[in-house]
Amino acid sequence: MAIRETYGIDAPGVVRTLGLVGIICIGCRFVPTRFAMAPVAHNLWMTGVSSLLAAAWMLASSLWIKKKVMCSLLSQRDWRGDEIVLDIGCGRGLLAIEAARRVPLGRVYGVDIWQADDLSGNNPEAIRVNAAAAGVSDRVFVETEDARHLPYSDQTFDVVASMTAIHNIADAEGRRQAIAEAWRVVRPGGQILIFDIRHAKSYLQDLRTFGAIDTQHFGPIILWGPVGWRFSATKPVELSSQ
Repeated sequence: MAIRETYGIDAPGVVRTLGLVGIICIGCRFVPTRFAMAPVAHNLWMTGVSSLLAAAWMLASSLWIKKKVMCSLLSQRDWRGDEIVLDIGCGRGLLAIEAARRVPLGRVYGVDIWQADDLSGNNPEAIRVNAAAAGVSDRVFVETEDARHLPYSDQTFDVVASMTAIHNIADAEGRRQAIAEAWRVVRPGGQILIFDIRHAKSYLQDLRTFGAIDTQHFGPIILWGPVGWRFSATKPVELSSQ
């Protein structure tokens, strides 16, 4: 039986909590009237419906919608097919594997620190299994590394991409450091492609400060709940070192 690619549920704890709250609140609609708090409990059903709808939206975002957003992000580049690509926060490989499909003569490196709270089943083996299922194992390479301290030499990659990962760095300085690392390892003439929630516009501002050109951003994009943005930025060819 063929193995299918599976990319997990984002923020599984949040989805689980919303589902449980929804079921409990709707269940309160059936509290017997003899209890003193019954009128209050009966009014919780709308909260329950809202929680279940939010859980359903997050599931739909994880299972279907994020794939469309990812493809739109990668389509901001005119691919040659021989690029060397870095996926920061690769998780189970949604972006990395699609990038590998677009670079039959290239290579894709995925780095992550594998936080289970961010994605169900988030571990290096999951991306390897998905890469095998997609038939791209020969050009997908996985490493456990922090986005703030990438182990690669300057100007290593033609494309540096990331999807809903950098916002998980708690402090603004840490996020800026991750963007600075992406800028350091991309080659002159190379592109940075990012989709993220909450802080995405600040990443673009940082890249413009570093000297990025041909910057484009698209949004707002509603995925999971918080507003997100996707953007591309190019490192000028004349910048031989940054």
